[in-house]
Amino acid sequence: MASIINVDQINEATSGSGVHIPGHVIQVLSATKTDLFTSTSTTNVDITGLSVTITPKSATSKIFIMLNAHVVGNDAGTGLQLLRGSTEIAKADTSGSRNSFTAIGMYSNASSPNTYDGGSTNASFLDSPSTTSATTYKVQGRTLSSNGFRVNGSRYDTDNGNASRGVSTITVMEIAQ
Repeated sequence: MASIINVDQINEATSGSGVHIPGHVIQVLSATKTDLFTSTSTTNVDITGLSVTITPKSATSKIFIMLNAHVVGNDAGTGLQLLRGSTEIAKADTSGSRNSFTAIGMYSNASSPNTYDGGSTNASFLDSPSTTSATTYKVQGRTLSSNGFRVNGSRYDTDNGNASRGVSTITVMEIAQ
């Protein structure tokens, strides 16, 4: 016979400690970027509006990060990097002279009008920050050529019928362990 526990409320035993049930979500925070970001940087730059700060309730908690970015590179690829503070996380292995990123953005070139709009690129990662201090997760990007990239915009961000706008989000969830 199965056991049944019926309760109306569960209170924490020690004030401020919270009730931790392994595998359950403790808190969720999210940032939504709706405006346009452009850059011609060939080194990583912070993408404004794609960061979120979480203060874990427990040092043993894991943080699950989900990224959805609308990005297009102008004539070359775009690389996105996920960071915890200033530390790169969820980074691919490198081989030879290949670039290493968390996610790769859409590529647009002048001969492919259907790629003007770019598209969404997604990444998720389970991190173990081992802290109860405020922790910022953010996204950086860079272009693989000097022609630049756009977040939430198309290659030609004009009112000519070949342009659209997108939305990007970063969400973090603290998972009890």
